[in-house]
Amino acid sequence: MPLYNIDQKSKYVIEQIPQVGLLKSLGLREGATVTVLSQQPLGGPIVIKIGSRHIAIAKDLADQITVKETS
Repeated sequence: MPLYNIDQKSKYVIEQIPQVGLLKSLGLREGATVTVLSQQPLGGPIVIKIGSRHIAIAKDLADQITVKETS
């Protein structure tokens, strides 16, 4: 499921990310665990937590990142 559509405060594992160098430099990699902290209204960015970092990601990029819920 796309990262933009997940529930806040639940943990997810990244399955697939687009080939954007900026995402990898921010620590987003396949297999990394992320938590959505907030989602801005009207198609705004989401703020995720990966490790100890908080990162804002635009909706168009978040729609391209595929995640699955951790058990």
